[in-house]
Amino acid sequence: MAAALAVAPSAHALAHAQFTASPEAGLIGTKPASGDSEVMSSLAGQEVRVVDSTTIDGRRLKVVETYLPVQPHGESGRPIGVFELYQDYESRVAAPARATIVPVAGFLLLALLVLCATLVPILRRVTAAVEVRNKRLVEQAATLERSLALAHDARKEAESARRALSEQNKRLRELDRLKDEFLSLVSHELRTPLTSIRGYLDLVLDGEAGEINPEQRRFLEAVERNSGRLLRLVGDLLFVAQADAGRLSLERASVDLSELAAHCVEEAAPAATEKSVSLVLLAESVPSLVGDRGRLAQVLDNLVSNALKFTPEGGTVQVRTSAHYEHVVLEVEDTGIGIPQDDQPRLFDRFFRSAVAEDQAIPGTGLGLAIVKAIVEAHSGRISISSREGVGTTFRVELPLAERAERAA
Repeated sequence: MAAALAVAPSAHALAHAQFTASPEAGLIGTKPASGDSEVMSSLAGQEVRVVDSTTIDGRRLKVVETYLPVQPHGESGRPIGVFELYQDYESRVAAPARATIVPVAGFLLLALLVLCATLVPILRRVTAAVEVRNKRLVEQAATLERSLALAHDARKEAESARRALSEQNKRLRELDRLKDEFLSLVSHELRTPLTSIRGYLDLVLDGEAGEINPEQRRFLEAVERNSGRLLRLVGDLLFVAQADAGRLSLERASVDLSELAAHCVEEAAPAATEKSVSLVLLAESVPSLVGDRGRLAQVLDNLVSNALKFTPEGGTVQVRTSAHYEHVVLEVEDTGIGIPQDDQPRLFDRFFRSAVAEDQAIPGTGLGLAIVKAIVEAHSGRISISSREGVGTTFRVELPLAERAERAA
């Protein structure tokens, strides 16, 4: 280690200068060079340290140079000199640093081992969890792939089924059209010979072909009754075919529904008396409506005859008419056997007969109510039903009044 004292060029510097030992006596008390930045910075009051190379005793050494400002004793202000200290870098800095590296490295290695010992189990658990998760994801991906393949196959099958169903629907519509045409054709073809048969029966029964004995008359009257039933059935079939084809025509005129109900009750009175059923008319005076008198009479006849057919002896059938706002209301209520709840939604379908009618072998074709609904809807009206088994049934028909019906027509 070497030390020297550089003195600032001032009068006070000489008074306060102190001698300092140095291997190089020529350096003691020298004036600083103007280009020595470290000395100038120290004379400004700063402590400066730099690593530099210098030649000492003919050897080139790496040293740590420290520049310390020297203050006058008991005074403050600008330093009077700079104390320069040279320390061997190798012995004072590098060697202790190298000596420190070994324990620091050992400590770091020990810390690394401890960290590894701590992290390895955690990493193993995390890795195991990740592997399990990856395995599940692979299984899910495989399941999803199989599901997609099944869905693709299902779509193909559904598309094939849809095409087949479309073809079947097309065929069913064609068959339905052919059936309607067949019914219409057969009805027309049967109606003409039946009318001719009934005409000749009337002539024979009137004695136009000569006298007939009572037994012959009985036989011919049975033929007339059954031909009449057959003619009505043909007429119903023809009507249903026309309604389905949209060819139902109405002869519209002003109709008094209360008057029409009175005529219907009067015509049905003998059948009610024969079956011991009370047939009652409760008709209010209602405004006229625009409609087909014959078709509306057919509605009344079908509803009243159905009510009488399904009402046991001692029961009651009521026919009521009333006016509500813009509608005329017709109701036919009976105390008959009633209609099961499950059968009511299909009651107006063609050829449908309720389970009760089938069980009790009550005759019928299942066309009457379908015809009633077609006529009511052709008059822009609506029909509804309310029924309970063992209690009775009520049919309610609502028809628009004259002004509204004319607008609809």
